[in-house]
Order: sequence, then structure tokens, then C-alpha cells
Amino acid sequence: MRIALTFAACFALALCPFRGAAQDRPSFSGAWQFDASKSDLKSAKISSATWVIEEGDNSIHITENEGGKNKKVELQCTTDGKECQVTGDKAKASFWYNGPMLVEMETKGERVTRFRMKISDDGKTLTVEINHLVPQTDKTDVLVFAKQPQA
Repeated sequence: MRIALTFAACFALALCPFRGAAQDRPSFSGAWQFDASKSDLKSAKISSATWVIEEGDNSIHITENEGGKNKKVELQCTTDGKECQVTGDKAKASFWYNGPMLVEMETKGERVTRFRMKISDDGKTLTVEINHLVPQTDKTDVLVFAKQPQA
């Protein structure tokens, strides 16, 4: 009996970090408007953009509209690292969480880009750090988006 109780207690403790990990994830859902004044662009050329993000339990749907180019990119992916197709951009992407940060790895032809997305503590700002891995550059773009009020 004592062994069974010890085993049950150890099993319950082992599950605690996994239960807490999902709760530590912020919500990325919402409409996000690009803020050029707070962004730091080294290689990206963006004047205006809106991202609409819808999250599910293990999925993400993103629609990107770049104002200056009238370019629309859409994707529906899981957040467990499996690859998905990016519509309107001839690219493939995969998403996963690294703590509270959502990471996207995007492959377009021979180019590989990593996006690391983080929500501010108050939930009103989305910061996206963009690193070009292939071909590798030392330039990191930082995009800052403000959450738009729901209509």
C-alpha cells in the first residue's frame, strides 16, 4: 500500500509541469496592427500590415495583409511542429511553443526564416523577431504589432 501511494504521488508530481506549461501560454488570438514607430527593421520593407490570428487547442490560423503591397498570406497549422502549406506565398511552415513564445519556421524555396512571437504581459502588444537562417544574415528584424479592439 505504501509503495502504491508513493508511486501515485510521484506520478502526480511528474504531471504538474505539463499541466502548468499549457497555462503559461498567452493567447495570440486577435487582430494585430503593425506599428512602424516601435519596430526595428533591418532587412524587411513593411510600411503597414495587419495580422489576424485565431488559436485553437493545438492549432493556429493566421491571415496577413500587407497594406503597401496588397499582399495576403494565409495559413492553417498545428502548433506541434508539423509542417503546413502557406497559401499565397508558396512556402511551408511549422509552429511550436517554446515556453510563452510561439516559434514559426518557414521554408520558401531555399530560404529558411525563423519567427519568434511573444505577447506583452498586458496582452496588448505582439513582438515578432525575424531571423534569416538560410542564407544566414546577422540582421534581425523586430516587428511590433498593437492589438486592435474587437468590433
